[in-house]
Amino acid sequence: MNTTRPLEGVVLALGALALLTVTACSTATPTGTPGVERLGNTILHYRGPELDVLLSYRFASFNPGEDWLFLDVGITSETRNSVEIKREKIAIRTPAGEIIPLATQREFGAAYPKLAPVLARADIASEPLDFYPGRRTKGLDLLVPPGSALAVESVWANDQDVAIGRLYFDIPAGVQPGPYELRIDLQETKIRIPFRLGPES
Repeated sequence: MNTTRPLEGVVLALGALALLTVTACSTATPTGTPGVERLGNTILHYRGPELDVLLSYRFASFNPGEDWLFLDVGITSETRNSVEIKREKIAIRTPAGEIIPLATQREFGAAYPKLAPVLARADIASEPLDFYPGRRTKGLDLLVPPGSALAVESVWANDQDVAIGRLYFDIPAGVQPGPYELRIDLQETKIRIPFRLGPES
């Protein structure tokens, strides 16, 4: 019986995984912010001591003037010790310098009937954020469509899984071009991921 073919399959699979990892790393370009790399036109990768965050702002970049800002994120960690991300500790800084917290589930639920068609377009425009082969994928259920699931006050990240989902911010003046900053405050770290909407994004 020939036992080399299963072994060859394992070797090829490991080689493909290594190539995927190298390719993902080699296409990243540094930004002006330490710890933040650009993986695509509208995808940023933050590497920090507590969290590893992927941020996609593609829909916002191509849809100025919306009342709400949608950001797709993937959050994991490089440590086995779980890190807590509290909903109340997530905010956005607008071009006007205003700090707007992540919406509450009550606010999001009240606005959902109006937002539903916009969210459908955002789903179509979303970019894949599964850059972490071998890790379990779970939902980032800080805010959820009414009746779909139970919204949580915080999520936990470690090196075994990655939480993927969307962040929602109600922008009173509408989503305008200019510099923004995603802000996540942890117990030990303050994460700041700047990005720009508009012609220079």
